[in-house]
Amino acid sequence: MATIVHRRIVMYGRILRQLRESKGRGQAEVARSAGMSPAQLARLESNQRGLYLEDFVCIVEALGEKPGNLLPNDLGDIGHLKPLIDRLAGMKPEFLQRVSTIIEKIVLLTDDMTAATLAASREQDGKSKRNLLPAVQPKGRR
Repeated sequence: MATIVHRRIVMYGRILRQLRESKGRGQAEVARSAGMSPAQLARLESNQRGLYLEDFVCIVEALGEKPGNLLPNDLGDIGHLKPLIDRLAGMKPEFLQRVSTIIEKIVLLTDDMTAATLAASREQDGKSKRNLLPAVQPKGRR
């Protein structure tokens, strides 16, 4: 059985609180709609607890928004993932576990490839540095 590692996203507690307040919705109401306790939502909004992606999606949907809409536009290399997040938010719940498992396997493979590439790069750098060292001549010989 595969173990799922849930990814935490940072800095979004404040954004969720601002969104909730801008819509004039109370913590208790949004928490119930998102399937969590008001105390849990309060901890998430104040960044006292790590915000898991699943919680983020539930809260955003309870507020009537698409998760991808809350991501900043300056995401650089991962900006193209916004439409994917929106698609995942609309996916049938019975498929989310499978998708999550697939994504986690991809992340693990990417981590393994990154580690292997980094190790190979360090090895190559070590060889290059040894080749660049000046030849040391014994004392007394010129």
